[in-house]
Amino acid sequence: MTTIASDKKGASNPGYLEIIAIALITSVITATVITGLYDRRFSQKIKVVDLKNYIKTQKALMLAGEKTEEQWQAGLDALEKTLQNEPANHVIILKEVVLRNADEISVK
Repeated sequence: MTTIASDKKGASNPGYLEIIAIALITSVITATVITGLYDRRFSQKIKVVDLKNYIKTQKALMLAGEKTEEQWQAGLDALEKTLQNEPANHVIILKEVVLRNADEISVK
C-alpha cells in the first residue's frame, strides 16, 4: 500500500495557478514578439530629407568653384540612390512639411 501512495504523490498534475501562469507568460512573450516583428517589417515609418538645404549647399559649392558640374551630378545621383535604398515601408517627405519628431535621412 505504501508504494501506490508514493506513486500518486510523485506524479501530481500542475495546479490551477501554474496553468494560468504558464498561459500568461506564453501570451505575453507571443504578443511581444509579434508586435516587434510587425513594427520592424510592416508598419509605416516617416523619414524626412532636407532637399532644399542640400541643393542650396551644392549650388553654393558649385558657384564657389569647389565642385564641378560632374561632381554636382554625381551628388544628385548619390542622393537618388540613397532615397531608392530606403525600405518600402518608409515614407519619405520633405523636411519643410514636418514640424518635429521624424527621423532625418542624412545626405552627403
